[in-house]
Amino acid sequence: MKNAWLVCALMWLSLAGGAASQSRGTESDSTELELMRLRFARDVIVESLRPLKMRIEELTARAKELAELRDYAGALEVREERSRLEAQLDREDKELLLLEAREQSLRAELLPDVIELPLAEAELSGVTRPAGGGLIDAWSRSGSSATWKLPDLPPGGYEVYLKYRCGALEGGTVLVKEARFTLTGRIETTLKGPERRRVGTLKITDGAGTLEIAAKSVVKDNLMQLLGVELVPASR
Repeated sequence: MKNAWLVCALMWLSLAGGAASQSRGTESDSTELELMRLRFARDVIVESLRPLKMRIEELTARAKELAELRDYAGALEVREERSRLEAQLDREDKELLLLEAREQSLRAELLPDVIELPLAEAELSGVTRPAGGGLIDAWSRSGSSATWKLPDLPPGGYEVYLKYRCGALEGGTVLVKEARFTLTGRIETTLKGPERRRVGTLKITDGAGTLEIAAKSVVKDNLMQLLGVELVPASR
């Protein structure tokens, strides 16, 4: 079920592939071009699925009508056509999944080694950010939190690092949370000034969603003075 638009789109995709093979640009440029091709191919499949699904629905209704009219031969013929289209739908669905997996892999390759979440861009709840935005302080109770909008990261595992100061009377347990998964870690005393410490690996399922850092428990008056938040792709 190919229309003129789909044929033209596939011709453009073929030409883009040829241009990519002749390119002598950087590896990053090649990856960006490949991402464009994958997204275009994905959009082509999505567009082709719409009329295909509509036709399957029409055939389902038609087969029922013919069966009610006792035109069993006609109903069988329609069902056979519907089965062919359903097999085509299944193939295109699998192709779409492969394209999406390849796209996520390429997007991961383009990630920097370290992704910093600016303290100044955090939405605060129960904590304070003194003038200058250089730290987030006053994590005085359970549930105090800072939340960031993630920069459209590909789904996957990320090592979470916090840079903080923690006095002898401070500390407790921190909770790192994304759309579905959470990570907990201890905030320990830092005797030599600010330290960068790994909390653990967090699986991020919605890279355009939010990431929240919250106090799960507080030893006394404050959890820490947060100076930085970093995400490192687990594959690095």
